[in-house]
Amino acid sequence: MINKNIAERINHTIEDIWIVLEKKERAYTNFKLNNQQYVLLTQIIRHPLSSPTELAEIMDITKSAVSQQLTKLEAEGYIRKRQHEDDKRAYSIELGEKGRLYQQEMEAFHQEITDKYQASLSASELENMLSMLQKLRELLE
Repeated sequence: MINKNIAERINHTIEDIWIVLEKKERAYTNFKLNNQQYVLLTQIIRHPLSSPTELAEIMDITKSAVSQQLTKLEAEGYIRKRQHEDDKRAYSIELGEKGRLYQQEMEAFHQEITDKYQASLSASELENMLSMLQKLRELLE
């Protein structure tokens, strides 16, 4: 019973952290993105020049859902489609001008959060936290 209660508290704490970070991030940036667009842009930043199919696999959603969001992001200048030279039907996704601005703001936001971690936690606490979070992610995957 004690382990179940602790596990529930862990879940709630993770949710709380996600909500706090989401609120702070939205207050920090001037971009009006829905959650799926936020995740998609994050994946494009982490995996440059991915195809829509690759992005759908990474996000574990349909290619159609990715295509809908890519169309919106392209219309707003966040991304551009780059046609492959060998296969004119295929294309990859790269950041557009607004997407690069978004990336810069996100990097600044992440640096601000990183600075808070480093100011309040010792190196060993940070290493332990990272280890535990990586184990938790592996467990959930």
